[in-house]
Amino acid sequence: MFARIRAKTAKKTFTREELLASYQELLRRKPADEADVQAHLAAHLTEADFRASIMKSPEYIALQAPYPGRKIQLSELDAEMNRIDELAQSDTFNDLKETNSFWVDLPAISADPSSHVYMDWVMETYRSIANQDYATKNEASTFLNQDLASVPFPYATRDPHVVGEQLMAIGHVIQSMKLASGSRILEMGFGWGNTSLQLARMGYDVSGIDIEKKFVDMVNLQAKMLNVPIRPKQGTFFDIETLDEKFDAVLFFESFHHCADHVRLLKSIPAVLKVGGKLVLAGEAINNALPYPWGINPGGQAVYCIRKYGWLELCFRENYLLDLLDGLGWDVVKHNFPQSATGITYIATLRAS
Repeated sequence: MFARIRAKTAKKTFTREELLASYQELLRRKPADEADVQAHLAAHLTEADFRASIMKSPEYIALQAPYPGRKIQLSELDAEMNRIDELAQSDTFNDLKETNSFWVDLPAISADPSSHVYMDWVMETYRSIANQDYATKNEASTFLNQDLASVPFPYATRDPHVVGEQLMAIGHVIQSMKLASGSRILEMGFGWGNTSLQLARMGYDVSGIDIEKKFVDMVNLQAKMLNVPIRPKQGTFFDIETLDEKFDAVLFFESFHHCADHVRLLKSIPAVLKVGGKLVLAGEAINNALPYPWGINPGGQAVYCIRKYGWLELCFRENYLLDLLDGLGWDVVKHNFPQSATGITYIATLRAS
């Protein structure tokens, strides 16, 4: 007589709450949609089973290092700086290429990212790299000279890849904004002025604020050469709090990550936007492989600029930034740019109250 064997069915213990928590911890984002949630719940019996599966995925593996290239310790930075500066003696923009070859292993912190303790940690990390306290005046661009006024970045690099990437990224930002003809635009931290000048040539009403007077002078010179009206002025990010004007869009292109108090800055923007106006964040330092929600950018180029120029170079996880904007009442649409992160654009509009 054959004994009958009853197959034992493993008990399912995996919950929705465990899935969402594991997503945030391991992938630093939410599931794509509800269908994604239900598919994972159906495919895995336990949280451990799900976590083991995720940790084998290419997405998780890519998050284990924030940047490609060599990982170095902060104690090795001086040697890297000397090597790059030697190369830059023969080519002013050689440092751009070489700084992308490494990243710095910076320590993380577990404090609330909105707390004073967290901010103190960010500034202490900055000091450990810059060898000085941070002040807004540190954002000055001391390397600017008259030659760069007529041949600014990216053209001064003479590099087809760098120039092409910048021009395509600017075009993508303009397409993504989808602003009506004649719209009023405020660009914060316009730098070389390439985006502002292109917008002004299109007939947009363009104003801008930048901390560097040499950039203001450069943009005024180029605007005169192109015979286009534009209103650049010297000031800090927080001069926006003193403006008595309304704009259709406030644009940050590769500049938002230089602000020492990004929450305060975001809270100040609604006051200068027209109804239905847009906040545009483009070319920002957003990296989900960052070992902390936001803080000093460990990428080689960012760390090089902190040490050499004293600039503040921040980086954000995407989920941190999107959650922050959501909590402040913004709806956000992401416009990807396959060629590079430079053109990735986030368009935010305020929800109706």
